Amino acid sequence: MTSTPGPHRLDHVVPLTEARLTAARNGWREKVLIYLTRDPSELLVLEHTDEYPTAGVQVPGGGVEPGEQPAAAAVRELAEETGLHSRSPAVYLESRIWDQAVAPSMVRHYFWVAAPADAPDRWSHVVTAGEEDEGMLFWLTFRSRNTAGLTAGYGWDSALDRLDSVLSARDH
Repeated sequence: MTSTPGPHRLDHVVPLTEARLTAARNGWREKVLIYLTRDPSELLVLEHTDEYPTAGVQVPGGGVEPGEQPAAAAVRELAEETGLHSRSPAVYLESRIWDQAVAPSMVRHYFWVAAPADAPDRWSHVVTAGEEDEGMLFWLTFRSRNTAGLTAGYGWDSALDRLDSVLSARDH
């Protein structure tokens, strides 16, 4: 499940420490993306309301704040964007350098979190904090990971293969 070619020039995996150093050295933004699963086959996706029809289907995520560790950012962003508070830790999957043709370059850190047992099938949530997302309304739904419909070309699906490996190893 690798990313479909889209409006990016470079998308490659690097170790966490190297990714963070690259971001700091170049003044690039660090972002976390969270794969929240309810049993291994279901992935939480979010969609913007009709105000942003071109935003597509995404996973929760957002910026790493100055001095914040990426895992802590993943937990914070998950709560801000979904209203969910999982007791499961944020499990690091991989980091990617994402050099975009249409926006500033950035580093993305991907994490997996197991959904809380009481997570609903679908709900809406107003983002409670964050850069440009505060006050936005998101629609959230658990979907089959195989048919989640993540918008191609923007890196939402870039670490799904790594997620598969982690979940497979966990089950054995």
